[in-house]
Amino acid sequence: MSTGKVYLVGAGPGHPQLLTIKAQELIAAADIVIYDRLVQEDTLAGVRPDAEQIYVGKKPGLHHSLQVEINQILVDAAHRAKVVVRLKGGDPVLFGRGGEEAEHLASAGIAFEVVPGVTAGLSVPMAAGIPVTHRDYSHSVALVTGHRRDDKDTEAPHWEALARMDTLVFFMSVGKLPQIAQSLMAHGRKPDTPVAIIQMGYWPEEQVVVGQLRDIAQRSEEARVKPPATIVVGEVVKMRDKLTTLHRDLRRDDHQQKGFGISGPTLMRRLGAGIRASRDVLAALELDLFEQLDEPTTPEDLASSRSFQVDPLRDLLANLAALGLLLRSSGSYRNAEAATRFLKKRSNEYLGDAVKELIEREEKYAPMEKLLCS
Repeated sequence: MSTGKVYLVGAGPGHPQLLTIKAQELIAAADIVIYDRLVQEDTLAGVRPDAEQIYVGKKPGLHHSLQVEINQILVDAAHRAKVVVRLKGGDPVLFGRGGEEAEHLASAGIAFEVVPGVTAGLSVPMAAGIPVTHRDYSHSVALVTGHRRDDKDTEAPHWEALARMDTLVFFMSVGKLPQIAQSLMAHGRKPDTPVAIIQMGYWPEEQVVVGQLRDIAQRSEEARVKPPATIVVGEVVKMRDKLTTLHRDLRRDDHQQKGFGISGPTLMRRLGAGIRASRDVLAALELDLFEQLDEPTTPEDLASSRSFQVDPLRDLLANLAALGLLLRSSGSYRNAEAATRFLKKRSNEYLGDAVKELIEREEKYAPMEKLLCS
């Protein structure tokens, strides 16, 4: 097969209705979809049943090495398929490493195209009733990342310039919030400047915490805010009191109940996936699969070394990859972070026995027995 084309596609802030038309068309046409953890499953519902799905989600604290692997996964995928979609939350080139991936593809001679997405920097604040610009409050806005590469020296933010901007929107900055607040105040921003933190904007787990520069770090800690979250600094935060949920919430369409509406087939996929997932994880634990997948291994090699049937093993590995427990590349599988930390017996954080006990207990779950007891 000749080399295919890679599309670096922005999936928007989360809600599947915020995909662009081109993004929807490419998802439906893709032979391989490589997606991040900030892509909702309803967005993936448009993937063809026969298409390969590869999860490459990076959690906070997972460093540059995984990005190198993702770059290679993209190149390998382009050699195996005609249409490869790299699906990224928000916009692919706004703090999404799309520029790095495009650079790698270009150096490898792979055709690529960037498909812009709705950026979280503008849309997520609006999910909380906060427009990032307003004629009464803000005539300038800066988008800033709180995360920097650990493997290279990079300059610190220009705090004096940032402190003079009307509105600041910080990405990947929850862990840096105390330093951000102190730096802005030290460079002239008033301590009573309004601040909002929007956790998981446009997702069911959305949470909004509002405060001022002087106390927002404490409020965030008390609310147990976790990444991903978007931080907005500026007078525009006051607009939240005027724009009520009734007026602004995309999730409350007339034809849907509160929350994300789902179809019957989508619900069946979710229910079936939950049942299969527990049995697949239990099988992997019983077979000690996670102990053997520190290095990329093909189903054929693993089946040969353990005298397994290759077809059922291939299905099991694919299911574990779909759960994000394994990483898949060029027909090989290896442990993802979650499996390494929690599902290998030599790990200090091993949870395998607890998982087995939980699954076995749920398999015997008999709700009617309790309800009908006299």
